[in-house]
Amino acid sequence: MDQLQEKQLSRRRFLGGLATTLGALGLGAGGYNLLGRNSSSVAAQNTSQLAPLTPITITTASGIRVHGVQTGWITIKNAHYRLQGPESLRFPSIVADLTWTQPKPMLFWVIEHPEGLIVVDTGERAGAKDLGTYVACADPGNRFIITRNFKVNVQEESELGPQLVKLGLSPNEVRWVIQTHLHFDHANGFEFFPKAEVLVSSAELYGQRRRPVGAVSCLYPAGFSPKALEYTTKPYETFTSYHALTRAEDVVIVPTHGHSYGHQSILLRDNDKTFFFAGDVVFDERQLLEQEMAGIVHDTTQARDSMERTRRFTASTPTVFLPTHDPASLQRLAAKQLTEVKT
Repeated sequence: MDQLQEKQLSRRRFLGGLATTLGALGLGAGGYNLLGRNSSSVAAQNTSQLAPLTPITITTASGIRVHGVQTGWITIKNAHYRLQGPESLRFPSIVADLTWTQPKPMLFWVIEHPEGLIVVDTGERAGAKDLGTYVACADPGNRFIITRNFKVNVQEESELGPQLVKLGLSPNEVRWVIQTHLHFDHANGFEFFPKAEVLVSSAELYGQRRRPVGAVSCLYPAGFSPKALEYTTKPYETFTSYHALTRAEDVVIVPTHGHSYGHQSILLRDNDKTFFFAGDVVFDERQLLEQEMAGIVHDTTQARDSMERTRRFTASTPTVFLPTHDPASLQRLAAKQLTEVKT
């Protein structure tokens, strides 16, 4: 690398860090790219030509039907997917990164429980294909972060409402919507469920209200009023606390904070195994097995603790591990394949 290239690289890193700092403070550049070029112009695979993953439906040993369905594709920076360099520089590293991952699925889950129909995460809408227009209502800093670091492709027929109808289910019959967190790629299908109780951890809900990071509340339907979920003070297996959703206590919500203000995961306890709907505790099974930290986490200490508690749970309990953005999650669901963690 010659001196000119080194100076250009240093400039990009500096401006990238400045951009992220401004964004985090709510002082974003109002759509102007401080890198001097639109980062979306850097090569990334065109998701418009990708066929959606085939939906999967299984029946558990206790007779509960579980569906795994994709709402679309998302592409992120490599520094977003995997922590690169010092933890304190993780956000500047993401903005400065000019390389992209392969497209990753956005998955959601439907549980046909005897006590009521459950949806885990509500996915994204087709309007997100044009992120700049889609999130124009967001505050400048949040808009800057989203539009410069994500690429999204969702077709109208892949949105959550139409997908449920294809499964022979009515969105109006959904009793509970459980959000792992409120980042935009997980949480923009609320309008399909006007009769459902939406459950968001109190830490996530109040944190995103105070200073939104990755959540775009101006896209929520009028009158949207989720329940702020509090957990018991009692531990649950390897987790510090929990909330039992069902009377049978076979659907349990546990705190897995770190990726966002108040990320949570959902456990479906079956006769001989647990289905672990992990959201973004990690982006895929490999990261869990190799203890690899993602680059985009709100709190690295909490994120490492949540990963370790998840690892210990999976090591001690037969677990089908299902992160939202892992292409292999649907295959594991179909095969009821256990994740083997060695501690």
